[in-house]
Amino acid sequence: MSWSVLFLILAAAALHAAWNTGVKAAGTPALATARLCLGGIVIAVVALPFLPLPAAAAWPFLAGSTVVHVVYFALTAAAYARVDLSIAYPMMRGGGVMVTTLVSPLVFADSLPALGLGGVAVVVLALAALAATAGRRAFGTRGLTVIAANALVIGAYSLLDGLGARASGAPLAYTIWVFALGAFGNLGLLALTEGRGFLAPLARPRDLGLGIAGACASVGSYGLVLTAMTLAPVALVAALRETSMLFATGFAAVLLHEKVGARRVAAACVVAAGAVMIKLA
Repeated sequence: MSWSVLFLILAAAALHAAWNTGVKAAGTPALATARLCLGGIVIAVVALPFLPLPAAAAWPFLAGSTVVHVVYFALTAAAYARVDLSIAYPMMRGGGVMVTTLVSPLVFADSLPALGLGGVAVVVLALAALAATAGRRAFGTRGLTVIAANALVIGAYSLLDGLGARASGAPLAYTIWVFALGAFGNLGLLALTEGRGFLAPLARPRDLGLGIAGACASVGSYGLVLTAMTLAPVALVAALRETSMLFATGFAAVLLHEKVGARRVAAACVVAAGAVMIKLA
């Protein structure tokens, strides 16, 4: 792997951690995800006319993933409204990787090597350690439940999108369609539950700009990963992508001024290491 490819992967990891940091930093995470969704719709309107339509075989997966992404946006906002980024992000990402790994042999008929099983065990122990070091008070009301639910959701959309991207013949177009349709669904859900007035600030240029920036970070992260996968082994790229957990922990300490102690950092590192083991298996 060349240094330039390594830089692409680390940039992708940093961008993914960055948009999550932006959601957490917002005074109202639900409004921040709404901004992100609106920004994603703007990007889709600009980009999709120049991309091929996903094959019809991918549409059922696209529909299912859209529903799951609506839930994902809602749970992400709920998690960051209750729990520190340095706790929630590694637990949701690590849990999602674990769910995907355990279920994918049933979906894709792939075998699960010993290294993958070892990685799952490491992730389970590390997530338990991260929760223990944080303590009950760190999770607030139903925080741990929301994080666990979102880990399941991340695993679900990873599997659906894996199937959909394979069937689509146009992975990038498929991804943007999923993001845009999920964004529409999330905005509709917020309008129903919070009232239209809740979304009124999105009309301000500043909020729209923040949303587009966040969506660019999200889509850009995926684009960089796709590019890296054309230049280096897929498993190695996917493994190094999990360094986003370390970026998120660093952003939480430096930008959000969370009290990230040595134990929390160590637990996040072990979660990332377990995810790397799974991806390399």
